[in-house]
Amino acid sequence: MPLSDCRQFRVIVSGVLLFGIALVAAGCDGAGSKRASLYQRLSQTGSWTVEHLEGGGFDYTSQINERYPEGLAFRFRDSEDGRTYTIVGRYPDDSTGVIARGAVALSGDDGLQLISGFERTITWTYKFQASRAIFALRFGSRPFLERVLSGGRRNQSLEMTLAPDDQDDQ
Repeated sequence: MPLSDCRQFRVIVSGVLLFGIALVAAGCDGAGSKRASLYQRLSQTGSWTVEHLEGGGFDYTSQINERYPEGLAFRFRDSEDGRTYTIVGRYPDDSTGVIARGAVALSGDDGLQLISGFERTITWTYKFQASRAIFALRFGSRPFLERVLSGGRRNQSLEMTLAPDDQDDQ
């Protein structure tokens, strides 16, 4: 192969490598943007009320309604200090009680971790269907159910539907 052909080959290979690196970087930025966008929708909606919670063939919704007659609400925030969540139980006398609060970390395209506020990290995936947020538990059912309902089975899958709520829980 003549010397000029080798140089052309190196230029072409270098160009292809740079193009590949740019594609990977753009893909990472796109995933980060999707994560931020999903979380932004959660945090800008205000409070979310647990509409349905089930797992392992059991519907926990009635237990939530008994324990928190006015609802169980989640609030997600995004500020300069970071991403946070608060879970609040509401009672008939207009009182509320903080069930858990802590920091949130985003993982993957649709992952959300409650990294403090429980005895260990609670990991969910989530998506939106119309105005509802659908959460599927990946890890941490026992600490979540123990805190929210004072009981539950270990390692069971949970699915939770959150509906937008106009009440303002601080």
